[in-house]
Amino acid sequence: MIPKLRSINKVIHTISHLKPIQVAYQLKNRFRRVGPFMHYLQADLPQARRLAFSPVPKTNPVLKISENHYTFSFLNQEKSYTGRVNWGEENYGKLWNYNLQYVDFLRQQDISDDAKLMLLYDLYEELKKGTLRLEPYPVSLRVMNVIRFLHQQTKPSVRLQGWIYGEINYLSRNLEYHLLGNHLLENGFAILMAGYYFQNRQWIGQAEKLLAVELEEQILSDGAHFELSPMYHQIILFRVLEALDYLPIESKLNPLLLEKAKKMLAWLQAMTFSNGDIPHFNDSADGIAFNSLGLIDYARKLNILPENNHQLGVSGYLLFRLGMYECAVDAAAIGPSYQPGHGHADALSFILYANGRPLLVEAGTSTYNDCPQRQLERSTRSHNSVEVNGQNQSEVYGAFRVGRRATVNIHEVGDDVLAASHDGYKSPFGITHRRKFQFENERLTIIDTLSGKKAKEAIASFHFHPDVIVNTEADQIVLNDDTVIHFEGAYNLTSESYQFSIGFNQTLSATVLRVYFTTKLHTTINFKR
Repeated sequence: MIPKLRSINKVIHTISHLKPIQVAYQLKNRFRRVGPFMHYLQADLPQARRLAFSPVPKTNPVLKISENHYTFSFLNQEKSYTGRVNWGEENYGKLWNYNLQYVDFLRQQDISDDAKLMLLYDLYEELKKGTLRLEPYPVSLRVMNVIRFLHQQTKPSVRLQGWIYGEINYLSRNLEYHLLGNHLLENGFAILMAGYYFQNRQWIGQAEKLLAVELEEQILSDGAHFELSPMYHQIILFRVLEALDYLPIESKLNPLLLEKAKKMLAWLQAMTFSNGDIPHFNDSADGIAFNSLGLIDYARKLNILPENNHQLGVSGYLLFRLGMYECAVDAAAIGPSYQPGHGHADALSFILYANGRPLLVEAGTSTYNDCPQRQLERSTRSHNSVEVNGQNQSEVYGAFRVGRRATVNIHEVGDDVLAASHDGYKSPFGITHRRKFQFENERLTIIDTLSGKKAKEAIASFHFHPDVIVNTEADQIVLNDDTVIHFEGAYNLTSESYQFSIGFNQTLSATVLRVYFTTKLHTTINFKR
């Protein structure tokens, strides 16, 4: 009976944060039947207009073709087809299939236009037959890729134009209001691009209204995307830059997009390590988005420079750069209250680089599938924070759900200090976790304090990068022979292996240190020259 009540309570916590429009569209989508693709096609098409596109930053190839053999590689998983492609392939999960449907192979220069057209015709035939169903998110990304491809053609395929017109017809009536967040932005950018491509004033108006509202809400005052995933920040920044690239100068969206682009660039630069890495807070992984250097270069070619942002840190993410090391700290909320699906239970976690190399890292994100690995990667135990009584700070469950969630308060912040606390253990344990970072050129001090009731068990975790050599010497840990970690207040130290994500579906074995304490832990990290 008690587990059932806990489960009900978890669902209530989840639903209580949703916006009414999300609940309404969740119900609407359950009972409404989407019409077939043919229903959205139109016989007479308006004249398409060429849009101005600059080359996108380089990405890894996703398709190899040998005669009639097609090998697709997404999320570090390969699948080969002979003759026909199974566009509904889901043996590797929903996200892999979505990537297949995005048709990112259209960006590859090593594939002929004839081969690209043949594959596109095949995919759209599946949509017309109904063996592949329309879904707003893949439709959004696919349409933008196809319009870019058509832009490069001397004589664009009229059939393809008709099909993407039909897809936008569908998308404009099936926006992802049940999810909101980055999905709704992608919907808006797709409709905007198609609106200008087909000179459809209704679509342009719909997209401008949608994007004006969502960009104001989703881009925080310090420039961070509100889902607080550096990876999704990169994804949305590209869309903003891309729109600024092709929009005519008279578009009324230009001033807003330019403002957001400058802020987003400033935040990205401030949160990118000196070697080009981003902190893998929340759902973030390599190989998905255009990297920071590529995006900054793309912006520079568009004559867009980052804004000097004096409000850096409003999002709760900060990256301190002092002497030999860089330290990124997560003092943020788990995400927007109504869409924390990409959030982890990682309040007050941190990532540490020394001399441009990672020392302490997040376990990372290797899957979106609803499985034990997904649960583990979202848990407090997989982050460099403190777990109390075996419970997560925030109640992450399923693939993208969050029930009860921790609230973070920042008490002190400066060039060399950050102090914050969260209440994730207040219910049911009556415990508050406070963490203070004190930064010096060759030393980092971290003080963890648990106040309120006494914890049965408190564990601070320290996840080391796979390349780090870890040696235990008496009451201290030595890393790579040049970094020493010392603990005061610990009554036990244990080390074990964990799986460090180097991308989706790819992990490496590494070492995590579990440090047991009661009420206060004093951690000192000394860097040797």
